[in-house]
Amino acid sequence: MISDSKLAEMDKNRRTTQLDFAVEALRTAILSGEMKMGERVNEVAFTNQLNISRTTFREALRHMEEAGLLIREPFRGTFVRKFEEREIKEINDLQGALECHAVELIFEKKKNTEKDMELLYEIVSRMEEITPQSQLIERNELHIDFHRHLVLLSDNQLLYKVWNDLSQQFNVAMAVSQGIYLTSGESANFAKAHRDIADAVLSGDYEMARKRIRKHVTNAENQERE
Repeated sequence: MISDSKLAEMDKNRRTTQLDFAVEALRTAILSGEMKMGERVNEVAFTNQLNISRTTFREALRHMEEAGLLIREPFRGTFVRKFEEREIKEINDLQGALECHAVELIFEKKKNTEKDMELLYEIVSRMEEITPQSQLIERNELHIDFHRHLVLLSDNQLLYKVWNDLSQQFNVAMAVSQGIYLTSGESANFAKAHRDIADAVLSGDYEMARKRIRKHVTNAENQERE
């Protein structure tokens, strides 16, 4: 289930269909840690809370299954997917490779400007404001926003689609396998790693950007294992 406060905020900002709303509610419940790995989705409770039909909710479940975030077991129900350490590493490695290729495409365009980078730096500034009391979902949302914008700058929609599917799986795995709060050291390192990537991209140094993305990927894997 999703907390009433998060649901109220989503409902206030809703400008989408009931299906989109249900998908976002499921994703938020998982990323916030309110639903754990292996937990069964309570269809009745969700449909009552969201005030939607079972048909719409089951379609939302199907979308989440296709994205690799939920898994359906015949005669048992639908569950939050469990991720093995090997799966997380494979997803993270491939995601990093896609981001390196995205940066390569950005440089090939030869028209990247500081204006294109403004949103990246705005996100980094928000990362730097994160406190040790900040919840993991806040960190995850900023992390997703930064890397999403980086990949979108490549202007390659197929690359973005593949990256986005992997990103959702990785961030769910990280959210359900880590603690909810960040330490002060994690907050500082988190922001610095992303500023370093943005600086390398802005400078036009592909090799440096590639190295910093790979370092970021390795650090994420190590953090997941701790």
